[in-house]
Amino acid sequence: MNKYTRNEIAVGSFVLVGLAGLAYLSVSIGGLELWGPPLKTIHARFASVGDLKDGASVKMAGVRVGSVDNVRLERYAAEVDLHVRRDLVLPKDTIASIRTEGLLGESYVLLRPGGAEEDLVEGDHVSQTEPAVDLIDLLVRYALQSDDEGGGASDDNSTDEPSEGGGFPDLFE
Repeated sequence: MNKYTRNEIAVGSFVLVGLAGLAYLSVSIGGLELWGPPLKTIHARFASVGDLKDGASVKMAGVRVGSVDNVRLERYAAEVDLHVRRDLVLPKDTIASIRTEGLLGESYVLLRPGGAEEDLVEGDHVSQTEPAVDLIDLLVRYALQSDDEGGGASDDNSTDEPSEGGGFPDLFE
């Protein structure tokens, strides 16, 4: 080998090592788990999933333990596949509920373990679920309830203060 070939090999090796380092950093910073923990799939059936999407987080006690995969409609209900860490022990009476990060944030599935003796295994269904809460529906119900109780402004007695026993409840008591 001549000197020119050695320099080319050295530069080529340096470039390959640099590219491998960049690829590793990109995967690490991006949070992609190429060699993450092995997963198991459990299923949950919800009356409504709201804005839950594939790839959403599955959390337990505020810690991400998996992700949502394959949200689909089956027999008039939403069937959701949950990929969770294989080492995660979930009792058979675990409750799966759909929550939202903050007021208008991303939806995720919250798992709350029960106290059953038997555990969920690969392919099992979570028997207890709570659907997503529709914020607009709650506001409409509250507004209608306030109107029914005489909480709205009336034509004959229009003051800035709500009447005794009506109006908005004191939220800061």
